[in-house]
Amino acid sequence: MATDWLFNALLILVAIVVFVFLVLPRLRRNELWQATLTPLSSIIGSGFLVMAPLLASIVGTVATYAVIGIVLVAYALGYVMRYNIRNVESPGLDSEAHKVFQVPEYLGNLVLVVAYVIAVAFYLSLLSDFLLNFLGVNNIFLERILTSVIIIFIAIVGAMRGLTGLERLESYSMTIQLSVVAALILGLCLFSFNYDQELVFAREDFPLIVQIQMLAGVLLVVQGFETSRFLGDKYSHEVRVKSMKIAQWISGAIYIVSVFLLLPVLTNVDLFDVELSSIISAMAPVAVVLPALLMLAALMSQFSAAVADTSGGGGLLRENSQDVLSSKVGYVVVSISAAMLVWTVDLFGIIALASKAFAAYYFVQTVLASIHNTREGMFRSLAAIGRQILFVFLALILGFVVIFSIPAEEEETEHRVEISVETESRISTPFVEH
Repeated sequence: MATDWLFNALLILVAIVVFVFLVLPRLRRNELWQATLTPLSSIIGSGFLVMAPLLASIVGTVATYAVIGIVLVAYALGYVMRYNIRNVESPGLDSEAHKVFQVPEYLGNLVLVVAYVIAVAFYLSLLSDFLLNFLGVNNIFLERILTSVIIIFIAIVGAMRGLTGLERLESYSMTIQLSVVAALILGLCLFSFNYDQELVFAREDFPLIVQIQMLAGVLLVVQGFETSRFLGDKYSHEVRVKSMKIAQWISGAIYIVSVFLLLPVLTNVDLFDVELSSIISAMAPVAVVLPALLMLAALMSQFSAAVADTSGGGGLLRENSQDVLSSKVGYVVVSISAAMLVWTVDLFGIIALASKAFAAYYFVQTVLASIHNTREGMFRSLAAIGRQILFVFLALILGFVVIFSIPAEEEETEHRVEISVETESRISTPFVEH
């Protein structure tokens, strides 16, 4: 099948058809779809490539059940964010009641904006490193130059065109990524249909408690839906709520299906030392064209995720400054801060802190939702009681993630790089330690 040119041509055709559909003017002008792009870009990132090997390395053949659980918990966290958009953020709250939420939310937002800055710098450093390595260039100075150029480009677009301009960038990069995902899923469906061997993975056998700790970290791979929270200068409450749901539905389906279909391919991948390049190379038996398509998708995923987090960070700064800073200024501040990190900090050493920050932010949001539900009368209905139980349950999970989640470590022959599994950018490529 790998050498069947008709099959390879079919995959390319599917990618083209999906691409053409997604760039149709009617869809591009649809407000709900445009609002969906930012959270969708941030949630998917490169996670659709790394989730399967990550889970297979932790729990083996039950990876599909693990990703279903992770997606469901993430959707529950999305419910918390949507609840807060409707209630905690609502201008309908009286000023006295709203004071209860101001301080914890302000502090939580500060933590999140730092996480966004680190994530933007990290995503684009990964993009630059992967691209330069593919071209046979291994030079830290050039990597930082390229990363800075991309950051400056995003900052200029954000400053001149605002959220609309950043959404345009997300639209093109996300369209390419979704087109490749469609081709990948079709190819894997046909490959898996003809796969009749037992699933056996070359992986380390972790104790149960360690598996739980690592899965707690993997939960943050599917973060990103919270970016809808900070698009209020362009979209209404209802549009942001609906777009977050759609983004989580699409990304959840992609994660579950891709993990299920990728497991047979991963039997040929060394899960003791997973590299993005090895994952992409493993697609060659499925179809000759897939490695090239996936390389393009990997680059676009890092770019779109960085743009999405720039959008979220800029909107967050506008909100925290009570509109003293505009979103456009916020985009520039996030970009400048990210560029400074690229040149001054070991990003691989602090990315785990950013991941903990995301979890801490979700924890704060869950507590705020619980406080609001209590003030409104948590025993007033079965729905309110159910919400309170959900909020407490999620707060316990997030507290566990913040305290006990374990990052993944990659041992290289000449160097050692620690890359957290707790955000969607956790892809292991042959990086030189900064």
